Amino acid sequence: MLGKHKILVLISIATLVRCLIAATIGLGNDEVYYVTYAQHLQWNYFDHPPMVALLIRLTTFNLLFTTEFFIRLGPILLAAINTYLIYHICKKIKNESAGLLAALLFSSSFYSSIIAGVFILPDAPQLFFWMLSVSLLIEIVSAIESDKNLNYNILLFGVVAGLCIMSKVHGVFLWFGFGLYILLYKRSLLSNGYLYLSVLISLVIISPILIWNIENHFITYTFHSNRVAINRGVNPNSFLREFLGGIFYNNPINYFLIVMALLAVWKNRITISVPVKRILLLLSLPLIILLLFISLFRDTLPHWSGPAFTALIMLTACYIAESIQGLNANFRLPKSVAISCVFIIIISFSGIAVINYYPGTIGNKKEELLGKGDVTLDMYDWDFFKNEFKKVHDKDMQSGRTKTSFIINNKWFPGAHIDNYIVQPLQLDFIAIGKLEDIHTYDWLNKFRKKMVKGDDAYFITVSTNFKDPNEEYKKIFQKINPPVLIKQFRNKKPARNMFVYLLEGYKGR
Repeated sequence: MLGKHKILVLISIATLVRCLIAATIGLGNDEVYYVTYAQHLQWNYFDHPPMVALLIRLTTFNLLFTTEFFIRLGPILLAAINTYLIYHICKKIKNESAGLLAALLFSSSFYSSIIAGVFILPDAPQLFFWMLSVSLLIEIVSAIESDKNLNYNILLFGVVAGLCIMSKVHGVFLWFGFGLYILLYKRSLLSNGYLYLSVLISLVIISPILIWNIENHFITYTFHSNRVAINRGVNPNSFLREFLGGIFYNNPINYFLIVMALLAVWKNRITISVPVKRILLLLSLPLIILLLFISLFRDTLPHWSGPAFTALIMLTACYIAESIQGLNANFRLPKSVAISCVFIIIISFSGIAVINYYPGTIGNKKEELLGKGDVTLDMYDWDFFKNEFKKVHDKDMQSGRTKTSFIINNKWFPGAHIDNYIVQPLQLDFIAIGKLEDIHTYDWLNKFRKKMVKGDDAYFITVSTNFKDPNEEYKKIFQKINPPVLIKQFRNKKPARNMFVYLLEGYKGR
């Protein structure tokens, strides 16, 4: 009971911190883009499967409440559940101390606690189903052949793994890790018909991804394979970003402890079930090593390996638990774990402060490119631009200069921000006009929105952090492109970012 009380206190505190972060900063580029998924549900999207869209629909009550808090409520709730899951798993495979340590390490990881625990990304539902899958696989590899629950757990794994893939395709590494385990350590499962039925269940669940891509000429895999295909030549910058990003995203202190735990595994100094140890390694190392290898040649993103590190957190918790007394004999929190928790709290609140109160920008200082390179501005006060644009639009409407309700952009970013924070609150119309690789899912979303006709005017809005001259993109399809209205934004009384509002007159048609 004492352990259960501690884990509930931890979950409550972590959830409160996540709620505070979610409510006090604006949506990032990726987040606001995924909100567009929820506006028109599909079986698959240009970039990802549909689970993140369903999660947004659920926590916003079918888009009734679309503030940052409700949009991010799904990850916050799932992070709380995940924290209890990792506690329960490690308590079962080791002891209560290991469970508490795993929950603390999980909560102090930037990936599991913030990236997938606050921000509305496909990683949020992916990590939830990944954790459930890990729990099921531990049950499966620990069971004897006569266990009556073995076949049930195998089938359930097929369901949960399928849902994980429907969150993000990286979920296929659950089957990859399990398959390796079977081939290396438990070939007897190859004669179990329920294993093949489980594979079939996963395939049926993820079939909408395949069907959508068949209908759209496999555009998802054409695009993403180009992102990660291996070309000639080593890319040291990408490798360093993947490697160092992995260290930071998992918390440098946690990463050091994980390395120590892997050395302990190598020396056979962690006394947990051998099958459990093996499956945890196979659910982590292959994905991490593969992404590090790919990053030598192509750009990758450090959070792609995030789920794999959760299995290593479990091993690390079991390793640390062996050096302290059991919970019932006066549980001691290691200083390293305590420092890790303090570190993430300091970084989190420092991030809120920088986003909302840093004087000016940490990016480019030139007028046209003001703020470029400053990622904190993506999450800073887009409502200001909504109010300022409304003044420009109202003035143009009252003077008879234009009657248009259209705003256009040529990229999904900052297009999604403009769409979410300016167009929709003002009940205007947004269309993305550009190349497919630039507008992504807007190519499909455009079909369900009001169409421009010949002779229509439109506003083109661009910001200095991602400046684009509309003359380069739209000169041939509009009769006239007027000079921009400049809207200056300040942060803590210092210039931070500029918005340029162009009125494009006389649409000629695409």
